Amino acid sequence: MKKSPKNNTQLLSATKSGFTMVEFSIATAAIAVILIAIAIVTSNIISIYQKGVTIKAVNSVGRGLIDELTSAINSAPSVDTTSLCNSHLSSGLNSDIVRSACKKDKAYKFIFQQKVHGDIQHSAVFCTGNYSYIWNTKDGLDGGSLSLRYSYYDKNGYIDTTTLSGFRLIRFDDPTYRACSSIVNNEYESTLNGANVSDVIDITKLATGTINVITPPVQGFLNAFDLDLVLYQLIIFPISQDDITLRTFMSGTFTLGTDRGIDFTRSAGTTKDYCTLGYDVNNTYDDDPDNTTSILNPGSEFNYCSINKFNFAARTAGL
Repeated sequence: MKKSPKNNTQLLSATKSGFTMVEFSIATAAIAVILIAIAIVTSNIISIYQKGVTIKAVNSVGRGLIDELTSAINSAPSVDTTSLCNSHLSSGLNSDIVRSACKKDKAYKFIFQQKVHGDIQHSAVFCTGNYSYIWNTKDGLDGGSLSLRYSYYDKNGYIDTTTLSGFRLIRFDDPTYRACSSIVNNEYESTLNGANVSDVIDITKLATGTINVITPPVQGFLNAFDLDLVLYQLIIFPISQDDITLRTFMSGTFTLGTDRGIDFTRSAGTTKDYCTLGYDVNNTYDDDPDNTTSILNPGSEFNYCSINKFNFAARTAGL
């Protein structure tokens, strides 16, 4: 015979099971909050890691470039400024005055030349007396006609300048300072700037007219990492020299960064990072540091953006 429950309380306890809708909703919300928190933390970790990799890449390549430049200067012979001025500045009506100015300047124009536009460097040349360097900065590469090209002879003959453009930094053997002397006229003025602006560094011939055969220039100084790195500026300061030993002290500074999301020409005095572009909805540059768009939303390129300034100094060998 089937037995019936003794009372209603026993019946209710026997049929009750699972969560109520309120309990289920609370549990689901808690899990969702945890998952969202995990996603945010993970995203921030990835962003911090990527930014760290970007900064490390710029600093590592910058240190490598310092080693390259200081090594080239250390191994270079002493700079005979008198010989440079006398041999590369031909005789003429004002030859004595021009040569005197060159010697007083320690032949600086035979060591460093740059092409600038609106106070922004686009390209430049640096001659150490051992190696010479030619580079195009970010603005020069973007400007096209403001960048430099070069032409040379190797064992296979003349190399066409049209295929040697768009480079970032090259180095080649140049013990006669030909890369710099080829762009200095008889009045000791640079042809990189002025009425007759040159865009080709012609190292096919020496100052005497003899064919100058060199090994192919070396590139890849800025390609140590997968990131796209470019020079924004490289300046060589006026040199100082010991008159007896002719040991020459050279120093300079360069700015290296990624080719993504950097505004190197931002207004002075702003509190924003170079990598924080701060574009408004109309794509107009906004330099207002109080604008929340520029401060709180720097953009997806921020983690792949880094820029740093480096200084270097070295001394050539003496007599």
